[in-house]
Amino acid sequence: MKISNQTRRKFIRNNLVLGLSAPFLSNVGEPKAPRPLEVPFTKLGLTALRNQYRTSLFDQFLPNMERYVVDHQYGGFLLQVDCKTGELLGTDKRSWFDGRGLWVYSYLYNNFKKDGKYLEIARKTKDLLLSLRPEGNDFWVRTYSREGKPLDGPGDIYGNLFVAEGFGEYAVAAGEPQYRKLAKEIILRCVDRYDRPDYSYVVGSAGLPPLKGPRILGHWMIFLSLCTQMLGHGADAELEALAARSVDAIMNHHINPEHGLTNEVINHDLSTPTDGYEQFSVIGHGFETLMFVMREALRRNDDALFERASAAFKRHVEIAEDRVYGGYFHTVKNVETHTWILDKQLWTSMEVLNGTLMLVERSGDRWAWDTYTRTLDYVNTKIVQEGYKFWPSYADRKAEMLRTKSMENYHEPRHLMFGLQMLERMVGA
Repeated sequence: MKISNQTRRKFIRNNLVLGLSAPFLSNVGEPKAPRPLEVPFTKLGLTALRNQYRTSLFDQFLPNMERYVVDHQYGGFLLQVDCKTGELLGTDKRSWFDGRGLWVYSYLYNNFKKDGKYLEIARKTKDLLLSLRPEGNDFWVRTYSREGKPLDGPGDIYGNLFVAEGFGEYAVAAGEPQYRKLAKEIILRCVDRYDRPDYSYVVGSAGLPPLKGPRILGHWMIFLSLCTQMLGHGADAELEALAARSVDAIMNHHINPEHGLTNEVINHDLSTPTDGYEQFSVIGHGFETLMFVMREALRRNDDALFERASAAFKRHVEIAEDRVYGGYFHTVKNVETHTWILDKQLWTSMEVLNGTLMLVERSGDRWAWDTYTRTLDYVNTKIVQEGYKFWPSYADRKAEMLRTKSMENYHEPRHLMFGLQMLERMVGA
């Protein structure tokens, strides 16, 4: 069943969550309310949320990025920054994060404002990455100096894919299709490398012997995300095939048939392993990946896929939520023995907010709205800290000890941009 714009408008108009708007995403201002966040599900309430997202993105995050993190001289991003003070702690850069930052500023330019400042930041980052372009099928160098001098050897598949993500979005912003071609070339080379029987990738948190030629959920996740984005800018048969292949691997092979959670690592032939990996789930990757499947289903207008992915998304979110201290666990080391890694990687909350707001926009899903507001309250009271320049990325279980000695330039702005776009559509409905 397709959800029409008229049905969505009717839901927004007629349904309420009791209570008053509270401070949402601000780093400064009034003390945070001790009660759970309550947001009226009305056009007025959604407008207030939209305005707070805009404030967080355009009045706080981006100005602090330009002041403390963007390298205006050499391009790229200086992420060894204290989240609390903005103090620069080091100048080494990584291709992984420069590719992500290139995407952020290109996406801003393409979707929010044709601001030459955004394009210039993207252009300088693109030039820095091009100066480090590897020969043949090697991965981009992992770490380099501020000026672009390599400090170690090739990185991993994720670094290359994030570089490709940046180039693909930059191609649209700059009107230079050669960078879409380069992005696709990088992606397909990564696929070729991934398909080799001797491909090696070790998930350290598993604590298990490496598999030969493993299939990794996080790899399919990024393949799919890149394909969905690039196909949104233009048709391509090879990217369509890779998107379909990724969806099949995720939905039909990585979801364990016994316990229903995603296995991060499975065998090369896509069968379920039997050596401990069948009990191992990076559950945060699970619901992030399923959110990307939902986005792909919307691109395809495939309601059946959306409903299947959203049901699995809900299950993963419910199991990963820490109902004692709030937030979400990112990894269950053994499903059968219920053994979890208990620290918090705070990007997980960002991905729950992205996925639940998507469900709210599509159909007014009450579970999604309740989960969204509860998660937003956790973000406001535990992650967002008054006076901090950026949101910390890691914490202990209670979020009493926050890791502040580096910042993260991707999940926070992506959440704010995706959320702002969804709220704009709902407010304008």
